[in-house]
Amino acid sequence: MKSLSVYLSILLVCFMATSCEDKIELDLPEGDRLLVVEGWLSNEPGPHYVKLTYTQAYFDASAPPVASGAAVSLLDDAGLEVLLEEFEPGLYSYPDSGIVGNTYELDIRLSDGSHFRSKPELLRVPVPILEIYWDIDPNGPSEFLEQDPEQIYRVLIDTFEPPGLGDNYRWRTYVNGVFKNDPFDIFVTNDDFVDGNAIIGFSPVNDLFFLGDSVTVVQERISRQAREFLELVQSQTAFVGSPFDLPPAPIKGNVRNVNRDEPDALGYFGVAARDRRSVIVGVD
Repeated sequence: MKSLSVYLSILLVCFMATSCEDKIELDLPEGDRLLVVEGWLSNEPGPHYVKLTYTQAYFDASAPPVASGAAVSLLDDAGLEVLLEEFEPGLYSYPDSGIVGNTYELDIRLSDGSHFRSKPELLRVPVPILEIYWDIDPNGPSEFLEQDPEQIYRVLIDTFEPPGLGDNYRWRTYVNGVFKNDPFDIFVTNDDFVDGNAIIGFSPVNDLFFLGDSVTVVQERISRQAREFLELVQSQTAFVGSPFDLPPAPIKGNVRNVNRDEPDALGYFGVAARDRRSVIVGVD
């Protein structure tokens, strides 16, 4: 009799557990399908690429749809107007380098008749990296990070900041040929506290390295608008997870819809004056 009562109790618990599970279907609005623009032009040899995609539903984990068949043109204030070739669906290429001193815009006409134009950006004079070198991090591997005990080298650069407030910079890092492109790898700043000064022993890289790693640092002189856009991207992708985070919101870039009654594009088309230096860690 005791075993029967135990059995009935188990059945009752199972019934209660299953009967309380209601499947709720959320009818979430998908929102407008917006154009997303990703591209940079620099003084370095081409090709340079512009990627066009569309936004999609929040819970859609598939690759974003591409904007193929668009007429994408690069224009400058010296009379240049070049139609970019569609290298692959949604990816458009410009074969040459930008010219220092020229101001550039990107013109986009989609197959549905939508017309977009980026805000003008000046390709300024690059600021050179004077020296790049490595040394051993005096603090060693952090006990709070999952870090190999042999990952003890840091990479530093010497450079200078031209006189005159208003400069903005980004640093890109390639390790063994691979671009570090996570949100925490976005490294941007302005010249508010270093205007006109030499900058010695500066590390624009968050990570430490192994002996033999090949590290390339690209120093970019960019616009204030580009720096602010990248800061917003980082704030909504890297610095998240606490209850005090601001609600996520679309990050508007610099590509506007020519028809003011229609929504602007997301993303950014930027112009960067670049200089790069490389070093092999542990090799003099």
